[in-house]
Amino acid sequence: MTDAEVTAALQDSFWLAADHLLMFHTNPWELDEALEAAGYGMGPCAAMDLLGLDVVLDRRQGTASPILPRMVAEGRMGKKGGVGHYRYPGGGGAVIDPLIEDLILEEAWFAKVTRHDLPDAELVARMQAAQAAAVVHLLDQGAQPDRVRRACRTGLHAPSA
Repeated sequence: MTDAEVTAALQDSFWLAADHLLMFHTNPWELDEALEAAGYGMGPCAAMDLLGLDVVLDRRQGTASPILPRMVAEGRMGKKGGVGHYRYPGGGGAVIDPLIEDLILEEAWFAKVTRHDLPDAELVARMQAAQAAAVVHLLDQGAQPDRVRRACRTGLHAPSA
């Protein structure tokens, strides 16, 4: 596996875990704030917005909850389109968008999901558990440990140094 493939696999697993937490437990700004407070350079929702939600959805076909496909169908492409998990007025910084919380709650209701709030520490622990499981999976599939370490240090999903 190349460095890019390892990084993509870790990002995808991280974003899938974020998608699950959004569906069952939280909203984008609470999840991102919890991870940033724990030392991550960027939360997963902000990272997906930066890359482009259409790109993230294409990479995750068949593995996303209904939230991401609906966001893209509604034209929420992320920062490049001015709206994603957040709004980006004038192409500037992220602003909380209460409409996305409504969208998430509606999709959870359609899916008959009973949501339960989680404390920040639990959100972080679940995201870190997803990273750990992805690392183990990559190593089991023969990824070189140095590549996995590099991807963990430099990927959008990694804590800042």
